[in-house]
Amino acid sequence: MKKIFFSFLLGALLNTTLFANMATANANALLTAMYLESNGYYIKDISGRHLRTGHYRTYNRYLYSGNCYVIASVGDNNVRDLDIKVWDRYWNYVGTDSDSSKTAVVKICPNRSGTYRFRTKMYRGSGYFRMIIGWK
Repeated sequence: MKKIFFSFLLGALLNTTLFANMATANANALLTAMYLESNGYYIKDISGRHLRTGHYRTYNRYLYSGNCYVIASVGDNNVRDLDIKVWDRYWNYVGTDSDSSKTAVVKICPNRSGTYRFRTKMYRGSGYFRMIIGWK
């Protein structure tokens, strides 16, 4: 009985920590979105997820020529180094953010409308991130 109780307690503590990390990533993303909006960007929020070191998540989105876009991935407090790479529909390299921080930002102004791929990769750390796209 003790073993079952401690297993339940450990599971509850882990879930509480996971929800706290998600809340932190959401709060950081909200601050980033507010900053982008204050600079004239319209915001499209894309759901994030949990990543471990070396793992990535790729999103496909249609972008229009004539607009400029900011793609930002914002991590929780356990994220140490998060990067973004962007390709067009033919997998031609368009842009990257490769600094060593828990926030990755890429600005692109496509000369051709089409589907673009955004890959967020966790280089160091393990945690939740949210991706935000702003355009103007």
